[in-house]
Amino acid sequence: MIDITTAWKHHQSTISGFLRRRLANPADAEDLLQETFLRLYRADPPGLADSSAVRAWLLRTARNLLTDHYRAARPIVTLEDDPADEGHRLPTPLESLEPCITSLVSRLPEKYRQALALDLEGVPQREIAKREGVGLSGAKSRVQRARNLLRGEFERCCTFTHDEDGSLLDYRIRREQRPCA
Repeated sequence: MIDITTAWKHHQSTISGFLRRRLANPADAEDLLQETFLRLYRADPPGLADSSAVRAWLLRTARNLLTDHYRAARPIVTLEDDPADEGHRLPTPLESLEPCITSLVSRLPEKYRQALALDLEGVPQREIAKREGVGLSGAKSRVQRARNLLRGEFERCCTFTHDEDGSLLDYRIRREQRPCA
């Protein structure tokens, strides 16, 4: 069993200084100091035979109490609107470009326009191959080529910013171009 009185005499000033340097309010530092030694008394951790082990345990406990103190002091931010409310949500950059797709697809050559329109509707590529009268590999090539051509049309009218994963973060319309015109 740890002698609390001896621990207090040897480590009170160290723990108090540790807490006072990290807290603006001396009363808070004093409260956490008392709680630190109270936890030592309640826990009576085994294996704390020497003074340095007791000091380390007290410092670790004081640091954890300090962390809890600052977490509890964090202001709680309330949101006025429910972020899940779709009526108040701003469109993502990708969603705001959706109206331009039809206009830009119309600029593509006919065979790519048709393949891409079917692809955008979610028609499987095997079905696109049947409708277009080409083999499956031909349909896959046509859809891929159409996607690349559409990307080129978007890049001609806009500059894009992506994150490290390639997701669209933002876009700017080039001054001389209008994507939906």
